[in-house]
Amino acid sequence: MNEQKYPQFERLHILRTEALCAVRNCAFETLPLYLSGYGAGIVSGCDFVTTKDLITLNAGLILHDNFLYRITESMSVPYAPTEEYILLKLVFEPPHKTENFLQRDIRIELSADMNLAANEMELCRFKLKRGAILRTKYTDFFDRATEFDTVNTINAPYSAAGGTTLSPSILRDFASEAKNFSLDAEDFSFCLAALSGKILNAEQISFYVERRLKIELPASDNQTLYDKLCLILRDIKNGGRREIFSSRRRRKEIMVD
Repeated sequence: MNEQKYPQFERLHILRTEALCAVRNCAFETLPLYLSGYGAGIVSGCDFVTTKDLITLNAGLILHDNFLYRITESMSVPYAPTEEYILLKLVFEPPHKTENFLQRDIRIELSADMNLAANEMELCRFKLKRGAILRTKYTDFFDRATEFDTVNTINAPYSAAGGTTLSPSILRDFASEAKNFSLDAEDFSFCLAALSGKILNAEQISFYVERRLKIELPASDNQTLYDKLCLILRDIKNGGRREIFSSRRRRKEIMVD
């Protein structure tokens, strides 16, 4: 029998070990079970804010080594211009026991080494010029890959079924620009899914890219997927497809004799 026990907390009841264990199991085992089969990466949140000398990682959830880490307080690290690529990474410390807890610590750090150890995860990368301020706002979809002075989150892994994938905010930016133009059925379906804000796994994105560009992708890493989406968006904008809103404006014109 698979029993489903939920502790009842009532006045004057003795709090027993069994009840505390039930609370622990519900709190720490349910979400990892829900994310079973997902790749290590960002589950939600983990946005960035920058000042002239600090980059801050905001609250979020991250899956790593089948453990769900909660970032409940923002973490900041100072940065400086180097005119070389710098990696902001999350470092997962080995778990250690205290008297009452099994503790898992995480921290962020900047590194000029673009290689990651098994206990590290990329959050973003940037290359900053002297006298410039690091920015997190983008002018358009293509601006996300701007070389200098821009927080680049393309290679940050997002947890998805079967592995890792692109950030849903990247896909939403793609769809937000593409929807202003006349779309084929496959473009429309992909943009509709991307605008929902749900995480699309790498297989779904690759399937769309391969059908749309009539190619076979040798790999489905984040950078490759982003580069191919750039090609598709340029084709939508420049490939003889008329902008929807401009055509609507023309229909509103009144001719007076």
